[in-house]
Amino acid sequence: MDDHRRKIITNEIKYWKQNRLLPEHYCDFLLNLYTEGSSEADSTRKKRPSGTKGIIGFILVGLLSLSVFLFYFTELSLFLQTALIIFFGITTLSAAFYMLKKSFFDLIPLLASALLLLITSVQAAEIIFPDHPVILYLVAGLNCLLWITAGAKWKILSFKLSGIIGLIILLITIFI
Repeated sequence: MDDHRRKIITNEIKYWKQNRLLPEHYCDFLLNLYTEGSSEADSTRKKRPSGTKGIIGFILVGLLSLSVFLFYFTELSLFLQTALIIFFGITTLSAAFYMLKKSFFDLIPLLASALLLLITSVQAAEIIFPDHPVILYLVAGLNCLLWITAGAKWKILSFKLSGIIGLIILLITIFI
């Protein structure tokens, strides 16, 4: 195969890999096949800024810990709790979408976003409807269904299992 064709094919495979049109291991195999194992295939791997991932992950875990501490171990006013819920929610969701868009698909931002969404939605349900446990069950069930959906969409087994186990525990809590 001449070099011009090989370059066109490898560029197309790199495009597929970058835009996730094929699974990454398929693209790696095809790149190794067409480049005959040369170093060009190694240069196609994204150089992930591990420092950025670490910092964002650390901040999200810190926000999660801070939100648990602020909501459950302090007596804040309703206005301050609402403001913190909105701030933490927007921060974690934007960090998770940023990391997904930049293709450093990591479990930490998704996990932190999911847990913070659970904490904030349960806290909001308790504040808005203090004497209605059915609303609390509904909010927790919707969070579990969201985890199952996200796990199915992004093929993350831990999200699927967490959602299923959460629904089972919720049903046991309701009926027992």
